[in-house]
Amino acid sequence: MNERDMSLLKAVSEAVKEQLSALKKSHEESIAEQAAEIKALKGIIEQLQHAAPDEEAIAKSVLAMIEVPAAPELPDIGQMVKEAIDQIEVPEAPVLPDIDAMIQKSVAAIQLPQPDPLPDIGQMVKEAVSLLPQPEDGKNGEDGKDALQLEIAPEINAEKSYPRGTYAIHLGGLWRSYQKTTGMNGWECLVDGISEIDVSQSEERSFTVSAIKSSGEKTEKTFSVPVMIYRDIFSEGEKYQPGDSVTWGGSVWYCCEETIDKPGESGSKGWKLAVKRGRDARVKP
Repeated sequence: MNERDMSLLKAVSEAVKEQLSALKKSHEESIAEQAAEIKALKGIIEQLQHAAPDEEAIAKSVLAMIEVPAAPELPDIGQMVKEAIDQIEVPEAPVLPDIDAMIQKSVAAIQLPQPDPLPDIGQMVKEAVSLLPQPEDGKNGEDGKDALQLEIAPEINAEKSYPRGTYAIHLGGLWRSYQKTTGMNGWECLVDGISEIDVSQSEERSFTVSAIKSSGEKTEKTFSVPVMIYRDIFSEGEKYQPGDSVTWGGSVWYCCEETIDKPGESGSKGWKLAVKRGRDARVKP
């Protein structure tokens, strides 16, 4: 409700209040008049007490003198409120703007930046190449050899000297002499092969694989195998690794992750029950 509706309701309530006040005042005046009449009749009764009056006649005359006030007619409050509400004008809903059209108009008004024109890369390269000095014609070279015609020695004898351009297999790779050799001087590795592979055990579950290539380059890789190793009865405070197994509470427990927790307890991590404790033997009577 707006301020105008509130003011109309306030005016209606004030009018009703004035009507009720007037009715109250009229009712109070009527009661006062009746009280005065009753007081006068009381005096007459006191005067007649010494005589032997006709009580029934007196009572009838007294009752006949009392005027019963008519009930005041109350205004129709419901009708008054209805008329006041009917006078309230319902405001019209405002017309909303076309938001989609406004957005499209705003977007259409945005000017997109135009990209700078790209240079002619092909022309720039052509001009740069044209500025390079023209090389002189080279001398006629020797005819090459077909790869199928190459002779590859099965090994390199370090005590021999090989001429330039010799191919040989050495330590699993293909080598070529780029000059007259002395021992291993003058050789270069063209195709690197595997000369040696070595596997060593560094810890209980850890192994190291070493690969030595023909050129002498060495590559090492270490890996761990989670094999099961029995560690006897569980020892509190000791760190256990994946693959360890212990005996605790009559059962065998398997460690699946690094832990120091006690197996079988609430909140314990890293343990799985492998072999459950058996039943105790019954003693025959």
